[in-house]
Amino acid sequence: MWDFIGTFFCSDGFFTSVVTHIDVLAGIVDKYMSGMSNVRIVSILLMLLAFILFLFLVIVIYVKSIIAFLKLDNSTTSQSEKKIIIQKKEDTIENNDENIEQKTSEYEQKIHNELILKELTEQQEAERKKQKQQEILKAKEKEEEKKKEEQKIKQKAEQKKIAQIQDSGIELDWKKGITDELDNTLDSNMVDEILSYKQNNKSLQDLMSLIIDMIARKVDVLKIAQTISYRNQGQSSEEDILQTITEINNFLALAVQGKFKTLKNSASLPDVKTTIYHLSQGDTTYALALMEALMDSKIETANIISNGPKKDLLFQETSYIACTFGTLSALSDVRLATSSFELAIELHPQNVNAWSRVGDMYSKAGSSNLAAKTYQHVLNIADDEINIAQVANANKMLSQYYYEQGNNLHAAKLYNESKVYYDSLGINRRLDRQELEIIELIENKQDINQTIELLLANHDLQLNYM
Repeated sequence: MWDFIGTFFCSDGFFTSVVTHIDVLAGIVDKYMSGMSNVRIVSILLMLLAFILFLFLVIVIYVKSIIAFLKLDNSTTSQSEKKIIIQKKEDTIENNDENIEQKTSEYEQKIHNELILKELTEQQEAERKKQKQQEILKAKEKEEEKKKEEQKIKQKAEQKKIAQIQDSGIELDWKKGITDELDNTLDSNMVDEILSYKQNNKSLQDLMSLIIDMIARKVDVLKIAQTISYRNQGQSSEEDILQTITEINNFLALAVQGKFKTLKNSASLPDVKTTIYHLSQGDTTYALALMEALMDSKIETANIISNGPKKDLLFQETSYIACTFGTLSALSDVRLATSSFELAIELHPQNVNAWSRVGDMYSKAGSSNLAAKTYQHVLNIADDEINIAQVANANKMLSQYYYEQGNNLHAAKLYNESKVYYDSLGINRRLDRQELEIIELIENKQDINQTIELLLANHDLQLNYM
């Protein structure tokens, strides 16, 4: 830019123009000065002033041209810089795009690797599951084979039992209700194996020998219930456990008190020792035969006497025996148990325990509405202090019924009331190590024949009708 300005002012044309104008101006001045007057002097001054203004205008025009040139130059430079900046930004964007593509490619590769790893893991897991299923199938096959062998043994034992009962002349009035799934009668040399220590998942039938042994040792009923509940592992309800222990005690008390010896057909009935032995093995058939004969005898006696307190007392006692019959038969046949509890109610309608137990049978048979009505009747006729166990059972079972009906608030209230009772008994309390060792010792050292002799010598064994 400055080179252009220097060249412009230093050119020959510029100086020639200036000199020419100065010569013209000098001639004009000289002409006017030769005939000078006041008017001419003024005119000269005005011309000088005009010339000065002309020069000023020329300078202004040149200055504007220079400024315009400078602006044009700056604009050109600015556009070049903008182009450079835009180019740099485009380069940066291209680099970023390349980085993004590179990262995307790496991420896709990572995902691909993870998918491959996942597929391998799934394949390994599938193989493990397949192996596990094969193991389970093998175990099931072994279990089925074992069950088949046990079934054969049971069938042989059942045939032996039927033959023994037929030989003794015993006939059960309710034989139709008895199921074929009775436990195997074992020889005396297998008793020790049956009474061996097993902690988990034992049914009440499997625990009969332990119950009888603890009763013979005069162990408290609640302590027996705690032990059986821990061994049973929740297979049976608290009520079933308590009732089973109580009714086994009642049957043993009847046997010790000689109630079965006075029967007319006692010679054709199984003897007490044999009956207790089979009961310890979970076989209630002999015990049910004795109790049926005893009930028949009492009903026959009651039918031949006139109405009165004595007859009512006989029916009441028979009703209690029917509850014992029902609880023991419930271990293998719900229908037979239901019939016996209904008979107990028919003989003594105020037998709260019979109402409670028949409600349990209705519930097990799936008749929930009928069971709920029965439990409600229990609450209506029961004495809260005398029949506290039956009230607690009714509250618990009704809580389950109302929960299924969607009445959660009422269900929770009833459940909490029943829970207070069972917690006070401590039936669900876990046995400590020392107690488990004692129970294991009792089972391992148990001699069934000695236990039976101990029971028959226990004249303090009393009936406990609830």
